[in-house]
Formats: sequence, structure tokens, C-alpha cells
Amino acid sequence: MRPFEWALFLSFLPMWGLTAGRWGRRGALAALLPLVAAVAQLVLEGARLEVLPLDVLAGLALLRVRPPRPHRWWALAGFAVVYVLAGLVPGWLLPVLTLPDPSGPHPVGVVDRVLTDPARHRRLMVTVWYPAARRGPRAPLFSTPDAVTTGLASAFGVPLAAPALRHLRYSTIAATAGAPALTGRGAFPVLISSHGMVGLRSQNSGSFQDLASWGYVVVAIDHTDAAAVTVFPDGEVRPFDLRRFGLRPQDAGRVNEVLLPVWVADQRLVYDAVARWQRDDPLLAGRLDTARMASLGHSFGGVVSLAVCRVDVRCRAAVNLDGGYQPGVMPPPAHRPLLILSSEGSDDNPTATGAWARIVTQARGPAFWLTVPHSTHLSLTVAPFISPLLVPHGADPRTDLRTLNGVLRAFVDRYVRGNGVPFERAPAVRAMRRRVTRP
Repeated sequence: MRPFEWALFLSFLPMWGLTAGRWGRRGALAALLPLVAAVAQLVLEGARLEVLPLDVLAGLALLRVRPPRPHRWWALAGFAVVYVLAGLVPGWLLPVLTLPDPSGPHPVGVVDRVLTDPARHRRLMVTVWYPAARRGPRAPLFSTPDAVTTGLASAFGVPLAAPALRHLRYSTIAATAGAPALTGRGAFPVLISSHGMVGLRSQNSGSFQDLASWGYVVVAIDHTDAAAVTVFPDGEVRPFDLRRFGLRPQDAGRVNEVLLPVWVADQRLVYDAVARWQRDDPLLAGRLDTARMASLGHSFGGVVSLAVCRVDVRCRAAVNLDGGYQPGVMPPPAHRPLLILSSEGSDDNPTATGAWARIVTQARGPAFWLTVPHSTHLSLTVAPFISPLLVPHGADPRTDLRTLNGVLRAFVDRYVRGNGVPFERAPAVRAMRRRVTRP
């Protein structure tokens, strides 16, 4: 809960300390206090559905401007129960998402871009995270929050749940929109990221802003029509719809086969765009090291990252965050340095674990498969910060994100930037469960 939401919750307490005999003017003021707090919270922090029960109770509190009747303890007890449940439970279940600040020395900038591939009649939205020259106002997590929450709810088959996600409009990141890029430090390595199926380019914002604070540029893609929703600056909204790829509901077994070449082409389009930006972009020209680039992704996006490194020599390394393979698919060996970070929940998926073991043991370069303790598939995104219901038993989202970011940075420092300590000796790596490695 946010500060003024807590103030609203606590504003009811003075009423409980007054008896009918001591009511008087103090009682009337105590009954008015929740309404004042509700108005202040609405003005200073903004409305959200999860606080509505407290707003209703603030209105009901006006009924106590007059002295309470004696001997109605059961009514007071009932009101107290409703007060606690309505005041705390909704805000606890769906808090305003707050990510830890980046751990690196540099401020972070962020900017959205549209990329077009005329040959494929395809447009992409990407977000670029980069080291900035100075700090400024915090940017929103989503540039079009209402469209995103509507798309998320619809993509997961619960469109009526969209209002319960509207509070995400208040979530911000530790980055400044359009901030001047950092100068005097040379060009920065570039990481290109793909989300998972029905994901969003912002789903790993906690890792992206941290990497940017350590001198990396991260370009995160919304894979149009396979993302939960893609919103373009001209107002076009493209929700998740696999029919645009010629897939029908009965074609579930063909999704990876059909979409893999599309997403690989999407990433390669971004590689091309980075080269153009390095030459003549007003914000990023001269700041992008096109000789040190890598691909990463979560879920299906992780599978894509490995595929990109097999076909594009510009990809120096790949990171796969819990991206499994369909039964019967024989993944090829890795040609570039590879990091697979799996969730503990994937231990029960023999198809995925078997594929990862083959990829690493047959790799033609350094390859590592580590498991994140106390994690599920969504633990490797910002999901644990959306609701405590998405936090696995034994997990601590802030500590786990810090460790995940440390592992990612140790890998790209070593195999993309070309410096840093040996990956296996990095402190964050020692917190992982080591599965298979090929140094």
C-alpha cells in the first residue's frame, strides 16, 4: 500500500478510542477524518479499485458524526472486521508494483521506438534502456497503461478483471524518458530481448534497468500479435491473436514451428536498427557497440535467443530464461556462449530439462545451465511484484531479483563485454543451483 493509502486506513482509529460519553465535538471530527483522508489520497495518489472499500467505509463513517448508541457492541465488532478486511486485503493482494532501484553507478534513460519491416509487412514496438547522463523524473512502467491492462486481461481470458489491474498506471521505473545518453564512456554493449508467449516487452524491467545502470543498452521487443497487447503511437492496438499467423485453436502443436522464424526475424530487424542508430540516431549515435551484441529472452523468447545466435554472427552470446521446447523437438547445439536459467518449477518438465541438458553438453563453446531456487516460470519476470500470490514459497522477490540480475551481469560482463571475473566464480552464480556446465 502507498503512504496515503495507509493514512486512509489508519484515519479510522480515532473513532474507536471514543466512547459515547466522550463523543462530543471530538467524535464528530474523528468521524470526518476518514473522509478527509480519502479525498487527500484520491488527489495526491490517484484512485484505484483496491482502495474503493476504504472509500465506502469513509462515507459510512459520516453516520457516526452523531454519538454512537450504547450497547451495540456487535455492530462495532462487525464494522471492525469489515474495516480490517476491506482496508488491508485488496491492497495486499494487488499492491502498486514497485521495483528495486538499479544497483549500478549510472542513471538510466528509456525511450520507445517503432520499427517497420516492409518486406514482411510487420511493425514492432521496442523499448530502449540505456545509461543516461543525468537523473530525471521517473518514467511509467507502461506508456499506455489502460490499453495494456485491458489487453493483459483479455489475453488471459478474464477481460472483466481489467479494472483490477488499472492500478498499474501508477507503477514507475527508475529511468527517465528521453534522458540524454551518457557520454565520455565510449560505446555500450547491446542486449536484445524477447518476451515469452503472451508476454510484454516491459516484463523484465527490473533486470533491464539494472543492466543499463551498469553500462549496457537493452532493446526489448513486443512481438506484435504474439504479445499480450501491442500499442503503437498512432493509436493502433494489436491484441494477442495467433490467427494473424495463420494458426487456429487446434494448431497448438504448431505454434513454436510457425512463430520461431517470425521472432528470429524480429530480433534480426532490431540488430539492423541498432546499426542504423549507431550511425545517425539523435539520441544514441556513437553510444552503441555493434561489435558486442547478444540476445536474451524469457520462455519462448529464450528459445528465440539461442536460434538467433545460430544464424546471425552479430550475436555473441545467448541467455535463455526458462525457455523450454515442445516434445519431439531436438534443439541444435549452441554455437555461442550460452546461459540457461531455469525455474525450480521446471524440474517437473522432463521435456524441458532433457533439452537443456543436451544443449549444454553438446555446446561448441561455454555453456551453463543453472536453476533459480524457490522459483516458478513467472518468477523470472516482474510478476512476483504484482501480487504476493505469485511469490513461491520460500522466495523473497527483492533478494531474488538482485541475485538474478547479478547472474545476468556476470555472464554478459564475461562473454559480451569481454571482462569481469570468470562466470562460475561470480558471487550471484554461487547462489544458484548448478545443473550442467561446459566452461
